[in-house]
Amino acid sequence: MSKTTEKDRAKDDEDLDEDESTDEGNDDGEEEEAKATAVRGRGHAHDDDDDDADDDGADPEDPYWWAPHAVLSALVLIGLLGFFGMFNKTPLARLAAPVAPEPDDHAHTAAAAPPAPAPTPRPAQSAQPPREMFGAKHLLVMYQGSRRAPATVTRTKEEAKARATEAMTKAKADPSKFADIVKEYSDEPGADRRGGDLGKFPKGAMVPEFQAGLEKIKVGEVSDLVETPFGFHVILRTQ
Repeated sequence: MSKTTEKDRAKDDEDLDEDESTDEGNDDGEEEEAKATAVRGRGHAHDDDDDDADDDGADPEDPYWWAPHAVLSALVLIGLLGFFGMFNKTPLARLAAPVAPEPDDHAHTAAAAPPAPAPTPRPAQSAQPPREMFGAKHLLVMYQGSRRAPATVTRTKEEAKARATEAMTKAKADPSKFADIVKEYSDEPGADRRGGDLGKFPKGAMVPEFQAGLEKIKVGEVSDLVETPFGFHVILRTQ
Protein backbone atom coordinates (compact mmCIF):
# COMPACT_ATOMS: atom_id res chain seq x y z
CA MET A 1 0.00 0.00 0.00
CA SER A 2 2.82 2.34 0.59
CA LYS A 3 4.24 1.58 -2.83
CA THR A 4 1.01 2.39 -4.40
CA THR A 5 1.00 5.67 -2.62
CA GLU A 6 4.47 6.58 -3.75
CA LYS A 7 3.54 5.81 -7.33
CA ASP A 8 0.51 7.97 -7.05
CA ARG A 9 2.58 10.83 -5.62
CA ALA A 10 5.13 10.47 -8.38
CA LYS A 11 2.32 10.57 -10.96
CA ASP A 12 0.81 13.63 -9.37
CA ASP A 13 4.19 15.36 -9.46
CA GLU A 14 4.52 14.63 -13.15
CA ASP A 15 1.06 15.96 -13.81
CA LEU A 16 1.90 19.10 -11.87
CA ASP A 17 5.05 19.62 -13.88
CA GLU A 18 3.10 19.23 -17.11
CA ASP A 19 0.55 21.74 -15.94
CA GLU A 20 3.26 24.23 -15.06
CA SER A 21 4.89 23.70 -18.43
CA THR A 22 1.54 24.19 -20.08
CA ASP A 23 0.95 27.38 -18.08
CA GLU A 24 4.35 28.69 -18.99
CA GLY A 25 3.67 27.91 -22.62
CA ASN A 26 0.37 29.67 -22.39
CA ASP A 27 1.99 32.67 -20.73
CA ASP A 28 4.59 32.84 -23.44
CA GLY A 29 1.89 32.67 -26.09
CA GLU A 30 -0.10 35.42 -24.46
CA GLU A 31 2.94 37.66 -24.30
CA GLU A 32 3.69 37.07 -27.96
CA GLU A 33 0.05 37.74 -28.85
CA ALA A 34 0.08 40.96 -26.79
CA LYS A 35 3.19 42.12 -28.59
CA ALA A 36 1.61 41.40 -31.96
CA THR A 37 -1.51 43.28 -30.93
CA ALA A 38 0.58 46.30 -29.85
CA VAL A 39 2.40 46.25 -33.17
CA ARG A 40 -0.87 46.15 -35.06
CA GLY A 41 -2.19 48.98 -32.87
CA ARG A 42 0.81 51.12 -33.67
CA GLY A 43 0.29 50.38 -37.34
CA HIS A 44 -3.34 51.42 -37.19
CA ALA A 45 -2.39 54.54 -35.25
CA HIS A 46 0.14 55.37 -37.91
CA ASP A 47 -2.51 54.90 -40.60
CA ASP A 48 -4.95 57.12 -38.69
CA ASP A 49 -2.30 59.80 -38.41
CA ASP A 50 -1.76 59.61 -42.15
CA ASP A 51 -5.52 59.93 -42.74
CA ASP A 52 -5.69 62.94 -40.39
CA ALA A 53 -2.83 64.54 -42.23
CA ASP A 54 -4.64 63.98 -45.54
CA ASP A 55 -7.84 65.48 -44.09
CA ASP A 56 -5.93 68.51 -42.80
CA GLY A 57 -4.53 69.17 -46.28
CA ALA A 58 -8.02 69.21 -47.92
CA ASP A 59 -10.28 72.32 -48.03
CA PRO A 60 -12.42 72.79 -44.90
CA GLU A 61 -16.11 72.14 -45.37
CA ASP A 62 -18.32 75.30 -45.56
CA PRO A 63 -20.61 75.30 -42.49
CA TYR A 64 -23.19 77.41 -44.38
CA TRP A 65 -23.49 75.19 -47.46
CA TRP A 66 -27.23 74.91 -46.78
CA ALA A 67 -27.95 78.69 -46.98
CA PRO A 68 -28.34 79.01 -50.82
CA HIS A 69 -30.66 76.02 -50.88
CA ALA A 70 -32.78 77.49 -48.11
CA VAL A 71 -33.06 80.88 -49.90
CA LEU A 72 -33.99 79.22 -53.19
CA SER A 73 -36.62 77.10 -51.48
CA ALA A 74 -38.08 80.16 -49.76
CA LEU A 75 -38.29 82.06 -53.07
CA VAL A 76 -40.05 79.16 -54.75
CA LEU A 77 -42.50 78.94 -51.86
CA ILE A 78 -43.22 82.69 -51.96
CA GLY A 79 -43.81 82.51 -55.70
CA LEU A 80 -46.28 79.67 -55.32
CA LEU A 81 -48.15 81.44 -52.54
CA GLY A 82 -48.33 84.64 -54.56
CA PHE A 83 -49.60 82.71 -57.59
CA PHE A 84 -52.49 81.32 -55.59
CA GLY A 85 -53.30 84.72 -54.08
CA MET A 86 -52.37 83.85 -50.54
CA PHE A 87 -50.76 87.24 -49.85
CA ASN A 88 -54.00 89.09 -50.57
CA LYS A 89 -55.31 87.97 -47.19
CA THR A 90 -52.21 88.69 -45.15
CA PRO A 91 -51.48 91.82 -43.06
CA LEU A 92 -48.57 92.51 -45.41
CA ALA A 93 -50.97 92.84 -48.33
CA ARG A 94 -53.16 95.20 -46.31
CA LEU A 95 -50.14 97.32 -45.52
CA ALA A 96 -49.19 97.46 -49.19
CA ALA A 97 -52.73 98.37 -50.25
CA PRO A 98 -53.26 102.01 -51.22
CA VAL A 99 -54.47 104.20 -48.39
CA ALA A 100 -57.43 106.41 -49.03
CA PRO A 101 -56.62 110.12 -48.56
CA GLU A 102 -57.81 111.70 -45.37
CA PRO A 103 -60.84 113.92 -45.75
CA ASP A 104 -60.03 117.56 -46.14
CA ASP A 105 -61.72 119.73 -43.52
CA HIS A 106 -61.69 122.65 -45.91
CA ALA A 107 -63.43 120.59 -48.55
CA HIS A 108 -66.16 119.61 -46.08
CA THR A 109 -66.51 123.20 -45.00
CA ALA A 110 -66.78 124.33 -48.59
CA ALA A 111 -69.33 121.61 -49.34
CA ALA A 112 -71.37 122.44 -46.27
CA ALA A 113 -71.30 126.20 -46.89
CA PRO A 114 -74.40 127.53 -48.56
CA PRO A 115 -74.03 128.69 -52.15
CA ALA A 116 -73.15 132.30 -52.60
CA PRO A 117 -76.11 134.45 -53.53
CA ALA A 118 -76.36 135.40 -57.14
CA PRO A 119 -75.08 138.90 -57.82
CA THR A 120 -77.76 141.52 -57.98
CA PRO A 121 -78.13 142.69 -61.54
CA ARG A 122 -77.13 146.25 -61.95
CA PRO A 123 -79.62 148.60 -63.51
CA ALA A 124 -78.98 149.14 -67.15
CA GLN A 125 -76.99 152.27 -67.64
CA SER A 126 -78.49 154.80 -69.88
CA ALA A 127 -76.81 154.99 -73.23
CA GLN A 128 -74.35 157.82 -73.41
CA PRO A 129 -75.36 160.50 -75.86
CA PRO A 130 -73.31 160.53 -79.01
CA ARG A 131 -70.38 162.88 -78.95
CA GLU A 132 -70.96 166.19 -80.65
CA MET A 133 -69.46 166.31 -84.11
CA PHE A 134 -67.78 169.30 -85.72
CA GLY A 135 -66.51 170.19 -89.16
CA ALA A 136 -64.00 172.90 -90.11
CA LYS A 137 -61.44 174.26 -92.50
CA HIS A 138 -58.38 176.19 -91.33
CA LEU A 139 -55.09 177.77 -92.29
CA LEU A 140 -51.96 177.68 -90.09
CA VAL A 141 -49.12 180.15 -89.99
CA MET A 142 -46.05 178.73 -88.22
CA TYR A 143 -42.94 180.39 -86.86
CA GLN A 144 -39.47 179.20 -85.98
CA GLY A 145 -39.71 177.16 -82.78
CA SER A 146 -43.40 176.23 -83.05
CA ARG A 147 -44.42 172.59 -82.81
CA ARG A 148 -43.68 170.55 -85.98
CA ALA A 149 -42.45 173.62 -87.85
CA PRO A 150 -40.28 172.55 -90.81
CA ALA A 151 -36.75 173.88 -91.18
CA THR A 152 -37.83 176.08 -94.04
CA VAL A 153 -39.89 178.24 -91.64
CA THR A 154 -37.57 180.97 -90.31
CA ARG A 155 -40.02 183.75 -89.43
CA THR A 156 -40.42 184.97 -85.89
CA LYS A 157 -43.54 184.66 -83.80
CA GLU A 158 -44.43 188.33 -84.35
CA GLU A 159 -44.00 187.96 -88.09
CA ALA A 160 -46.20 184.84 -88.05
CA LYS A 161 -48.92 186.67 -86.12
CA ALA A 162 -48.92 189.58 -88.61
CA ARG A 163 -49.16 187.16 -91.55
CA ALA A 164 -52.03 185.26 -89.96
CA THR A 165 -53.91 188.55 -89.25
CA GLU A 166 -53.63 189.47 -92.91
CA ALA A 167 -55.05 186.10 -93.99
CA MET A 168 -57.89 186.39 -91.45
CA THR A 169 -58.93 189.75 -92.82
CA LYS A 170 -59.19 188.38 -96.37
CA ALA A 171 -61.13 185.29 -95.20
CA LYS A 172 -63.63 187.32 -93.22
CA ALA A 173 -64.16 189.57 -96.21
CA ASP A 174 -65.04 186.65 -98.51
CA PRO A 175 -65.37 183.19 -96.87
CA SER A 176 -66.06 181.61 -100.28
CA LYS A 177 -62.42 182.20 -101.21
CA PHE A 178 -61.12 180.43 -98.11
CA ALA A 179 -59.49 177.61 -100.12
CA ASP A 180 -57.49 180.12 -102.19
CA ILE A 181 -56.40 181.97 -99.04
CA VAL A 182 -55.22 178.66 -97.55
CA LYS A 183 -53.01 177.99 -100.58
CA GLU A 184 -51.47 181.44 -100.23
CA TYR A 185 -50.86 181.63 -96.47
CA SER A 186 -50.96 178.17 -94.79
CA ASP A 187 -47.73 176.37 -93.74
CA GLU A 188 -49.45 173.06 -92.95
CA PRO A 189 -48.12 170.26 -95.18
CA GLY A 190 -50.76 169.20 -97.78
CA ALA A 191 -53.17 171.98 -96.83
CA ASP A 192 -53.06 173.50 -100.32
CA ARG A 193 -54.28 170.24 -101.91
CA ARG A 194 -57.33 169.84 -99.70
CA GLY A 195 -58.05 173.54 -99.17
CA GLY A 196 -57.44 173.26 -95.39
CA ASP A 197 -60.42 170.94 -94.94
CA LEU A 198 -60.23 168.93 -91.71
CA GLY A 199 -63.42 166.97 -92.40
CA LYS A 200 -65.67 165.88 -89.52
CA PHE A 201 -64.36 165.08 -86.04
CA PRO A 202 -65.84 164.64 -82.53
CA LYS A 203 -65.55 167.15 -79.79
CA GLY A 204 -62.19 166.94 -78.07
CA ALA A 205 -60.32 165.52 -81.05
CA MET A 206 -58.39 168.78 -81.51
CA VAL A 207 -56.20 170.63 -79.05
CA PRO A 208 -58.23 172.61 -76.46
CA GLU A 209 -57.33 176.04 -77.87
CA PHE A 210 -58.53 175.04 -81.35
CA GLN A 211 -61.73 173.48 -79.95
CA ALA A 212 -62.52 176.57 -77.90
CA GLY A 213 -62.05 178.91 -80.90
CA LEU A 214 -64.22 176.68 -83.08
CA GLU A 215 -67.11 176.66 -80.60
CA LYS A 216 -67.15 180.47 -80.51
CA ILE A 217 -68.35 180.76 -84.10
CA LYS A 218 -71.31 179.50 -86.04
CA VAL A 219 -71.33 177.38 -89.17
CA GLY A 220 -70.10 179.44 -92.14
CA GLU A 221 -68.30 182.01 -89.96
CA VAL A 222 -64.55 182.75 -89.82
CA SER A 223 -62.84 182.95 -86.43
CA ASP A 224 -60.42 185.44 -85.03
CA LEU A 225 -56.77 184.40 -84.62
CA VAL A 226 -56.47 181.22 -82.56
CA GLU A 227 -53.00 180.55 -81.08
CA THR A 228 -51.90 176.98 -80.36
CA PRO A 229 -48.47 175.37 -79.88
CA PHE A 230 -48.42 174.82 -83.67
CA GLY A 231 -48.76 178.53 -84.52
CA PHE A 232 -51.65 180.88 -85.48
CA HIS A 233 -54.90 179.50 -86.96
CA VAL A 234 -57.78 181.01 -88.92
CA ILE A 235 -60.83 178.71 -88.77
CA LEU A 236 -63.89 178.39 -90.99
CA ARG A 237 -66.62 176.29 -89.31
CA THR A 238 -68.42 173.96 -91.70
CA GLN A 239 -70.51 171.92 -89.20
